Amino acid sequence: MAYFKIIQFKGIAPQVSSRLLADGFAQTAENVELDSGQLVPIEADSANVLSGITPSTLQSVNKRSVFLYVDAAADADKKWLQGVDNKYQDFMRGPIANDAYDRVYWTGDTYPQFGISTTMITGSGGYPAASYRLGLPAPAAKLATSKSGSADATQIPNSVSYVYTYVDGVGAEGPPSPPSDVITLTDSETVSLSSIAAAPAVPNGVGAYYLPTEAKKRIYRSNTGTENTQFQFLAEIAYSATTYSDTTDADELGEVLPSSTWIGPPNDESGTYPDGMMLGLVFVANGIAAGFTGNTLCLSEPYLPHAWPADYRISLEETIVGLGVTGNGIAVLTEGTPYFVTGADPAAMTAVRLDTPEPCVNKQSIVDMGDYVLYAGTEGLVAISGNETRIVTKGIISPKQWNADFDPTTLQAFRYEDTYIAFNTDGSGNDTGWIFDAKSENANITTLALTDEVRGGYIDQKNGDLYVIVGNTLLKWRGHGSTLRTLTYKSKKFITPAPTSMAWVSVEADTYPVTIKVYGDGTLIANYALSLSGSVFTQTTSTPGSISNATLTEPVMRLPATVAQEWEIEVSGATIVNEVCIAQSIEELQAT
Repeated sequence: MAYFKIIQFKGIAPQVSSRLLADGFAQTAENVELDSGQLVPIEADSANVLSGITPSTLQSVNKRSVFLYVDAAADADKKWLQGVDNKYQDFMRGPIANDAYDRVYWTGDTYPQFGISTTMITGSGGYPAASYRLGLPAPAAKLATSKSGSADATQIPNSVSYVYTYVDGVGAEGPPSPPSDVITLTDSETVSLSSIAAAPAVPNGVGAYYLPTEAKKRIYRSNTGTENTQFQFLAEIAYSATTYSDTTDADELGEVLPSSTWIGPPNDESGTYPDGMMLGLVFVANGIAAGFTGNTLCLSEPYLPHAWPADYRISLEETIVGLGVTGNGIAVLTEGTPYFVTGADPAAMTAVRLDTPEPCVNKQSIVDMGDYVLYAGTEGLVAISGNETRIVTKGIISPKQWNADFDPTTLQAFRYEDTYIAFNTDGSGNDTGWIFDAKSENANITTLALTDEVRGGYIDQKNGDLYVIVGNTLLKWRGHGSTLRTLTYKSKKFITPAPTSMAWVSVEADTYPVTIKVYGDGTLIANYALSLSGSVFTQTTSTPGSISNATLTEPVMRLPATVAQEWEIEVSGATIVNEVCIAQSIEELQAT
């Protein structure tokens, strides 16, 4: 006698022969959650949970990136910022607590940009309504000086030079102009400064800096007579001013110029940045932001995302694909070997080239999982934790299957409830997805059947909610708790010692209907739909149909007379399934 019962359900392992799968592992595990060991269908997406967030309908069907913006001054005022058509963009909330401007920064368009609440979310159209170039340039020309008055004969003259900076409307200061010619000066003399440029030139004439009436210019003066000396604060003048008269005594000068190295991030100036603008903007820790261009990792001044000193840039051997952030550093993923960058000070960060060459094939596959980063490699799903790298799908998915069936170069992935969820599309309507549950002791992998293409998404860091872009609509992933997707689970191949005739199949579920199919030696021999009304079960038979429809007192169905050695069970439905079993006798079905 023989029977096969499944009471603990697990995911798929395509690399393993369906005859050799461990107990509970499946050939198919679709639209299902396995945390409890039961088959639990995942919820459908919801379109009606976004009330109060505008807009819930996007400007076009070509959006791939969104960012949920919450106005700190009015927490109920939530709006979706939309990326440009057909581009993945990286958005980052400003690192300053209680920022009066509620700044958001982003990369992935034509140059790094930022927006502020007063201009970014105005009007009723698509947001951001306005944005600005990130990082001010240095004034191009040095100041002109002319001196008047009589020198103080009792004072040893100082040799001085002047520089000035632009300060935008949110107080972000740029790097200084070239130093003026050195002149000698005593406190009794006055220096007239001129040739203060009215405005910085915009690269390629595209975009704008944020220079409203609140913008300023700051002038600094040295006292030691060389162009390499420290400059101290002299005055702040209106942005429109083009001249200034200096009558300040030497001992009245203020702070040392802080922005001598504060250049902007790599942008669209191709002569300066042949590898293109900075991409992959992420917040690291200690107020530091990071991005990359070509093979260069870029780091910002702490809490100053407009300032990206050249001295903070780290050049690597391979071209960078993307960045992942963990609790103790930055995983820099390249076209070759990954690197791990650590340090609390951007001026002293160190990059370690990891031992295992695991290229990243897709920036959109990179997901921060907390203590580690997951990304799509050439041979499987790769995890980086500190200086350790491993292929977490090794032994579950072969490299050939990974590249043929899991679309590593085109998938886009997100962290959802501590799982890695990936969406795929081939552009022809064949939209699928899969989930890797790293927290499961079985490293469960399940698949998703999607009716529409997921073009992008956004994770709300406050509560872990995932929103996906479908067409020109935003949906909350698994947001409709009362509506369930239809799960499908197909067991491993159970092998009997000799050809055997199985007589019965049973399925125990929380609710019904449930569809159950049985295969013998690869041929479908039974296809039943089981429903429940009160205490009476109804078995409806579909092709092949050698067993008639029946009314049952328990969820146990007779199988047609078939002799086979390989047996498979498939169950589907929008309900929780606790157990399935096939057996030669009723007594075996009832066995624990």
